[in-house]
Amino acid sequence: MNRTKAFSFFKPLALVLMLMLSINANAQKEKLQTALIYQLTRLVEWCPEGKQGNFVVAIVGNEPALLNELLALQVRRVATQQVEVKNFATIADITKANILFVPESQFDNVEQIAAKAGGSCTMIISDKYGSARRGAGADISLVYNTRVSKLELEINRGNMRNKGFNVNDQLYNLATNIY
Repeated sequence: MNRTKAFSFFKPLALVLMLMLSINANAQKEKLQTALIYQLTRLVEWCPEGKQGNFVVAIVGNEPALLNELLALQVRRVATQQVEVKNFATIADITKANILFVPESQFDNVEQIAAKAGGSCTMIISDKYGSARRGAGADISLVYNTRVSKLELEINRGNMRNKGFNVNDQLYNLATNIY
């Protein structure tokens, strides 16, 4: 009888603890994505037009948690360029960006997004699993594996080469998959 009462007391406590851990894991996802996006700026040599003006990191769609984390990058620089973070609500809003993040919720439109971004010096990053392999505009996939609580990096080497990005081998060493 006492065990039943003890279990009934700890059961809600365990549920609250599990909920807190899942919230923390989601918050960690955006922190890891932001950290890796910033590292990308250091491990890729950008084409000449990408070295002019501010270094723009943008998101397509409504991703407030990631946007909030990325805004912290605005105090940083990429070489001599100040980092600027933009949020494009729709595809029509897209303007020049060095890095364009396409969340899974927008990935069905990735080909339109890539066309609107203008192509050559815009690195397109998605968090949809397999998007880099698919090669439909995504150059890099940053997928958060909830099973092991880690970020997995997939790179489409052909897309990177075609866009004129000179990629440091350290980035390829970080990748879980290279296509």
